This record gives sequence, C-alpha cells and structure tokens, in this order.
Amino acid sequence: MAGFFGYYFRPQITPYVILFIERDGSTYLTSLLTSHPQVEAIYERFSVLVQQGASAKDQLSWAGEFFTLPTISRVKARGFKTKLVDVLDVDGFTQVLHEKGVRVIQMRRRNRVKAVVSRINARRLFEATGKWNLYNRSDRVAATEIDPQEFATYLEEREQADAELQAYVDRLNLPTLKIVYEDLLVAKDQTLNQVFNFLRVPAKQVQEKTLKNTSDDLRQVILNFEQLRDQYRGTPYYEMFTEVLV
Repeated sequence: MAGFFGYYFRPQITPYVILFIERDGSTYLTSLLTSHPQVEAIYERFSVLVQQGASAKDQLSWAGEFFTLPTISRVKARGFKTKLVDVLDVDGFTQVLHEKGVRVIQMRRRNRVKAVVSRINARRLFEATGKWNLYNRSDRVAATEIDPQEFATYLEEREQADAELQAYVDRLNLPTLKIVYEDLLVAKDQTLNQVFNFLRVPAKQVQEKTLKNTSDDLRQVILNFEQLRDQYRGTPYYEMFTEVLV
C-alpha cells in the first residue's frame, strides 16, 4: 500500500528505539532525525518520567501507547531514545518492543577515552548553563585538569555499560542497526543513509541542532594531558588519547 497526499498506513510505519550510553551522540542523531519530515523522534522520555517520579508501570504504559501505531499517519517512522539505566522494568520493556515489532538503533562509541572526557565536560556544561548539550558556541567549556582517579572510575563504568548494553541488544534479537558516533562525524551522509534505509524512509538533507562540546583533539581539552595518558601506556586506551578525526 502506498501513502497518499503525504499520509502513510500503519504497515508502512516503522517503530524504532535508540539505545545508547551517555555521550554516544544520541542527541546529535535525534536532532538530525527531528528535521526529517517523515520521522518522529522523541528525546529521553523515560528519563523525564523517572525525574517526575513515575513508576515502571508508567514507563511501560507510555511506551505501549507510543508504539501503538495509528491507522494512518503523516510520519513513516516513530521512535524515541533511552539509556538502559533509565528503563525501570527491563523485562517488561523487552516485551513491549517484541509485541510492537520495534526496530533497534544501537549507538556506541569506539573511543572510550573521549566518551569519558565528554561525560566530564557535559557535567561542567550543565553546571554552567543548565544544559547537557552544547547549542551555542559561546557556551563551550574551557580546557580543564582531569582528576586521574575520577577518570579511571568513569572509564571502568563505561566498559561495564558497553558490555551490558551489548548483552541486552543480543538478547533482544530484534532487527538492529549499529551506529558508531565516530562514523557520524567523518561519514555523516553515508551513516545517515543507513539509518534512513533501516527506518524505511527516503533520504533527506537534515540539520542537527547540537554542537560538539569537546574538541576532537584532547590536547586542547585536558590540561594534564600527558600525565593522564601516561597512566594508560601499554593499553589500547593510550592511542585513543591522541586520535583526532575531525
């Protein structure tokens, strides 16, 4: 069945969820998707519900209603993004995803070092502006000294979160597209075309709303760069400190 006059029937609509760990570029991707005329992209609704004191039942009720697709719609893809840690009932959420035939976009980041630095800088940005993502260049945080112990703790947490998300996606066994943040940076159009194809929407020129808060060159970001990097000499993380893609 084909849509008519810009409308689409239920079988043409793709329900999707973006699963991610913080600082994986999920807000960047979602902001790009919101500018596509045939995509509905909601930000972290589960996190908002948690902040409002909602229960696991409230989350599942919202998700079940959200993924109950209309008979006819102006959008061809409908989804939202969430971190696994914000899902209060993982088994119940899994059931909803299966019942509604939801497709999964799994976001990840190759460079864990930069993910950790981005986490630290996001907190500094939030403390200064009340926002976790950069929208005005003038708000970009300056270089700072990073506490080695704090960095080590965050890196360990990142390793664990990566493993937990991968294990969950594997258990889901749903149609899944893995998106790497670094690919969005260096091959934006090609990566977006993969997303559009997965969501079964036509490729369009889209525009992001967020800016990159942390320079890709960590030498410009970390005042004690050499000290911090030297702690990881002989590990895969050592080279991640000096990687510059954009």
